[in-house]
Amino acid sequence: MKCGAFDSGLTIHPDGKTTPCCQFDIELAKNINEIDWKDPWKDLRNGEGCGACQGPGPVYKDAYNPYINKQFAVRWLDVRNNNLCNMECIICNSYYSSKWASRLGHDEKFVSTNIDVDLDNVRRIYFAGGEPFLNKQHWEILKNIKDPSHCDLIYSSNLTIIKGIEDHWPKFNHILVNASLDGVGEFGEQIRPGLNWQRWQNNLDQVLKYENVTVEIACTVNLANIWHLHEVKKFADEKNISVRFYKMDHPNYLCISSLPEELKKQIKYIPNNEIQELLDQNQEHLFKHAIANILLGDRLRGTNLWNHLPFEQWAIKNILDY
Repeated sequence: MKCGAFDSGLTIHPDGKTTPCCQFDIELAKNINEIDWKDPWKDLRNGEGCGACQGPGPVYKDAYNPYINKQFAVRWLDVRNNNLCNMECIICNSYYSSKWASRLGHDEKFVSTNIDVDLDNVRRIYFAGGEPFLNKQHWEILKNIKDPSHCDLIYSSNLTIIKGIEDHWPKFNHILVNASLDGVGEFGEQIRPGLNWQRWQNNLDQVLKYENVTVEIACTVNLANIWHLHEVKKFADEKNISVRFYKMDHPNYLCISSLPEELKKQIKYIPNNEIQELLDQNQEHLFKHAIANILLGDRLRGTNLWNHLPFEQWAIKNILDY
């Protein structure tokens, strides 16, 4: 399998496992303490774990192929080495959010992997989490890049905390921020508990002031926010930034395919063909599970997401009136 990830890529997951890239089969991941840094992926080059790049159309390896080299060195570092997060988004889970872990009473609420990696050749760093701006090692990595002017940064961030960027970002070549946002205003605060809408807008305005920064809204489409996507698009247009709508298929009961047909007909804005194709699938048998999840979540977190959704009449007719 010819792919630059085998020559240059290192993805560090919250549980201490590593893979050539974030799309690689996690079942074949290696413990970071057991890696042979001379050629860490030599036994994986047959492509056994590369299922994500086997389909037609643009594939993930295209982004790695400029980094094909004869000798391995970490040129693309993907840091998602802990699950520390200040939010409890309804579509997330304890693997990626310490807030969720705490809610579920898991003994291991916070997972972190130490990083001891040669950064001399790094040209691109992707930070995710958890929330990367809460990750102390994120700041340590930025400090240890010898020539930041030749290094790009990419973030997947909820953009609720940005203190400290002023000391580092101006030194780097370019920064792309994929700002997670599943809804605006009060609805946004309900679907992503921990979000303060006014503070989020202020943070966005601060980030947009940097000339070397590009912001793109990343909106994960699910059966709760499918009714409010037009508001996200309108907000992005007003800020003159782009927005990408990503399909979500896990957990399956919160996927838009779980909506009953009569509710699907009420959807007014479908942003792309990928969302439409998922909407055309029928998993209506899961919808009652979704209702239970949303109502229980509101009860536990003190939110009122249910009041923003057009589900009540369906629930009365199909659950109470039997």
